[in-house]
Amino acid sequence: MNWRRTARRYIFRIRGPVLFEEAAVRELCRLAREGYEASFKKETYGFLFGTLDRSRRLTIRRSCFYRGGTKTRTGVTFKDWPTINRLGRRRRELARKMRLRFAGSFHSHVEIAGNVFKGLSDSDRESFLADPMSTIEVVVFVWKGTARRVVRSPRDIVTFEPATGYDYRIRCYARRAGSIRQVSLKVIGSGIVVVY
Repeated sequence: MNWRRTARRYIFRIRGPVLFEEAAVRELCRLAREGYEASFKKETYGFLFGTLDRSRRLTIRRSCFYRGGTKTRTGVTFKDWPTINRLGRRRRELARKMRLRFAGSFHSHVEIAGNVFKGLSDSDRESFLADPMSTIEVVVFVWKGTARRVVRSPRDIVTFEPATGYDYRIRCYARRAGSIRQVSLKVIGSGIVVVY
């Protein structure tokens, strides 16, 4: 499939903030935690699906884990074209099945030796820009919490999980005029009391 034609078909313009349903946030945190708790820690990877309203506001309604790819502590890679083509087919299949729009991908950054890289790495940027189907890229940072309070930002979703003691920070990046920019996020609450 021609990259430019694919990009015109899938990548869409959005207005911030990007809205996240609480269930999608919980799933992102759960998946990041599973990667953190895996042997030797592993990044997780998956897809984001949602809706776009008339004012171009994106609401993320579902986050789905993707088994494919090679996952390590510092990355998720797709090594050959058949693997990449399977990934694209799976995205389209899930979007049709859920009757939602594929918005982009997510991956986690896990704490290693007491540190978490809290941005997009060069390889993250390169793969995001090379992906003709992704409008956004979400990164979920996970680390073992401390007694110190995590600094909030209107551009991030920050949460603490009391049962496990993990802190999470979620950031979203979007394509803007050939570059990548961080966009603001907001959680749509379900009425269940959750600490964000």
